[in-house]
Amino acid sequence: MRTTLLFLIFISASFGAFAQSLKGKVTDEKNGSALPGVSILVQGTNTGTVTDPDGNFALSLADGNYNIVISFIGYTPQIIPATVSAGQAAPLNIALAESSEVLGEIVVTGSRSGGRSRIDSPVPVDIIPVSQITNSVGQVDINQILTYVAPSFQSSRQTISDGSDHIDPAQLRGLGPDQVLVLVNGKRRHQSSLVNVNGTVNRGTVGTDLNAIPATSVEKIEILRDGAAAQYGSDAIAGVINIILKSRTGLSGNVSYGQNVTSYDKNYIINNNKDASVNISDGGTTQIGLNYGLKIGQKGFVNITGEYVHRNATNRTGTYTGQIFPAVDGTVVDDDLLKQKNLTRNDFDMRIGNSEVKGGGIVINASIPLSEQMELYAFGQYNNKKGNAAGFYRYPNGVPAVVRPNVFAVYPNGFLPEINSDVTDISAAAGIRGKFGEWRYDLSNTFGKNDFDYFISNSVNYTQAISNANFQREFNAGGNAFLQNTINLDLGRKFEVLQGLNVALGAEQRTDKYTITAGEEASYKNYDIAAGVAAGAQVFSGFFPQNAGSHSRHGVAGYLDLEQDLTNAWVVSAALRFENYSDFGNTLNYKFSTRYKITDGIAVRTSASSGFRAPSMQQRYYARTNTLFVTQNGQQVAQESGTFTNDSKPAEILGIPKLKQETSQSYTIGTTIQISNAFELTVDAYQIYIHDRIVLTNNFNDGGNADLKAQLAAANATTANFFANAVDTRSRGIEGVLSYNTKFGKSQSLRAVLAGTFIQNRVKKGADGKPEIHASDILIQTKQVNSYFNREDLSRFEIASPRNKQSLTINYKAGKFGVMLRGVRFGEVTYWDPTIDPSKPDSWPVNTLTGNKETLDQTFGAKIVTDLALSYDLVKGVGVTIGSNNVLDVYQDKHTHSGNVSSGRFVYSRRVQQMGFNGRYLFARLSFTF
Repeated sequence: MRTTLLFLIFISASFGAFAQSLKGKVTDEKNGSALPGVSILVQGTNTGTVTDPDGNFALSLADGNYNIVISFIGYTPQIIPATVSAGQAAPLNIALAESSEVLGEIVVTGSRSGGRSRIDSPVPVDIIPVSQITNSVGQVDINQILTYVAPSFQSSRQTISDGSDHIDPAQLRGLGPDQVLVLVNGKRRHQSSLVNVNGTVNRGTVGTDLNAIPATSVEKIEILRDGAAAQYGSDAIAGVINIILKSRTGLSGNVSYGQNVTSYDKNYIINNNKDASVNISDGGTTQIGLNYGLKIGQKGFVNITGEYVHRNATNRTGTYTGQIFPAVDGTVVDDDLLKQKNLTRNDFDMRIGNSEVKGGGIVINASIPLSEQMELYAFGQYNNKKGNAAGFYRYPNGVPAVVRPNVFAVYPNGFLPEINSDVTDISAAAGIRGKFGEWRYDLSNTFGKNDFDYFISNSVNYTQAISNANFQREFNAGGNAFLQNTINLDLGRKFEVLQGLNVALGAEQRTDKYTITAGEEASYKNYDIAAGVAAGAQVFSGFFPQNAGSHSRHGVAGYLDLEQDLTNAWVVSAALRFENYSDFGNTLNYKFSTRYKITDGIAVRTSASSGFRAPSMQQRYYARTNTLFVTQNGQQVAQESGTFTNDSKPAEILGIPKLKQETSQSYTIGTTIQISNAFELTVDAYQIYIHDRIVLTNNFNDGGNADLKAQLAAANATTANFFANAVDTRSRGIEGVLSYNTKFGKSQSLRAVLAGTFIQNRVKKGADGKPEIHASDILIQTKQVNSYFNREDLSRFEIASPRNKQSLTINYKAGKFGVMLRGVRFGEVTYWDPTIDPSKPDSWPVNTLTGNKETLDQTFGAKIVTDLALSYDLVKGVGVTIGSNNVLDVYQDKHTHSGNVSSGRFVYSRRVQQMGFNGRYLFARLSFTF
């Protein structure tokens, strides 16, 4: 420790002796006012600073010629040459012009050389200026903001899906949430501890909780749409999302409130779709965000953000048409009992919509200069949110007869069990970076942890209620935790080879730890095995003690990244990365990319890379029993399904191997076209092959195997499922962005952006047209391959997410008045029934809505969602916005099949979604910046 301290003092003193050789001031071109917080960067290096509150900056540079990159959100960036001679340079005073265009802004993701604009990048990078757009949109969390701004990004809130109701899974390019790497300020972000195990489109995956990062704390988000495992490591198959926190000084904030004001066809089954609509006002959402930045010295800062969000639940349930009460002597008595109890069928509504979530967080981002050539930086976040969601209604008719006397004494009309979540997310990163001689260095440690605890209310353990009239109604069901710690050392240097060679190399050590905490005894225990009823808390059985515990793994990596400017028009880059994991071994990956400028306004770019995704710790060790509602003979029935690890006895019995990494090959080709300063176009096509994709299998019964039957019984389960490397896939797509930006006179501006993505995801199939499934010999011999990977699983990969999405956004500004108009078209999605053989129509179930034999397959047509916002600047730095998301109150198509509707309850699909089903949302926001 003493040696390290002396070294830091020596370095600080040495660099601190240098004189300030390049000074200047940055102002607004229109009014001449000073611009604080402007980024000043020496191109091709990490040397840089930001302007102070008066717009001034100072840099210490050795004698030589430099290109100085000046960039600031909302202004057109500039690259200005500067010469330092005899330790001094002429003052560099710059006037920046306002611009809402971001294509020319400097990006840091996808290249380690620094100082490249998005349009000059050899790989496609989207820039989302979150700090600009949040004040003109109704969305309050990052997932929803990105869904409506970035066509390649998709996140839909889930419902009736256990923990997935509380953390929204997100996709890039239609791939899994765990196939995109998330960074914060360029450092790896930890994943959530939640595994999506219910019937959502991302079943079996583990994502990153982007909503744990307050939108108020974010300056911008860079989305690298290209494979980047050779640069950044595991998970970067679809691309990389880099969230860049605010570093500005001063005080800013916003207060907003909004709610859904809509109508939907709640009674379309009962009324045969006539006079079926009801008016709804729900989902009230309050957001309060505050950001304050304090300058430290000439170049340092401390920026602090606090945010609170309370989102009330929404409900788009249909009216239940099935049997409510037990029959009396074989006669259904629902109408008589409803009248006698002074109830209606509306009193038995489920809650199908957004869960309630309330909570908030604090984010700190800081940089403290130790000398002209060295800085200490740190950033971190604490977030806690509490959620409430409901499961399937337990109607009196569905309560097992053996427990009815005691259960009806407490719940005479059945009960709607609730899942209450307590999710805590923390992260902390610290490091030191600077320059030592000609080399740039960055040494850092990044820590992250996500805790997800489950508390069940308004429920019952049936086996406890058989002999206990005073049974327990609330349960601590245990939870999960995921911890990650990453140590990085990154080095870089610019060599004067041709037009410049950037060499970057580094090493990484990472530790992952996954923990399962057992629930209290009553949440999981079977108190009466002979009774033959489901054990554990209804809606979510607690984690078993035998599944509880912690599991760790370690990994080390090293990389080499080269980027060569052969000429001013041609750049090539190559990267190689080696990684070793303690649980599955080694992997070596490469990347090659190049960009060539045909003219000053036209360039072509291409890349090729290999990639991988290490199986998550959650997928390796998650184990519990949960209640699934599956479709059998056109009806939803409850099933106790146990999820077992790959090294368990049931996995051995069925011949299911241990997990290994997913591997990929990616190819991209594209062009960038800039016509004058008004029009810019980028178009990129890609193809990604992924081998050994991990899925959560469907449910296997014991098949008459006594050993397997005993294993299932010990877990209170009747079926078993596992994580497995099941299939290979191919993804193809085209992504494009066309922008137009112009000004009228002194106070008017117009910006229009048309963006779109077209996706084709396919599971590899054999000559017979059926998926090639990596099933064990035992499963093939016992004809259980369909339980390994079925039609619904196939549809989740290929057609259950929008296969295309387009958006047109128009921003008009006239003095103090502004208008934002946006239309987003979500492409069609399709559900495939896993229980039928499409080639045998005689075996199809009868659709009770039509009376015909039909599959439950359904395609839901494309929909356009229109957003409108009007803003006005009250005084300098204070503005107000009113508007509406989905102003035309558009819903996705309703179910047309009886099995999916489930006796009228599901008006809209919970299995496949485009933009959710909440309808029109009205909001108002007050924002300020001082």
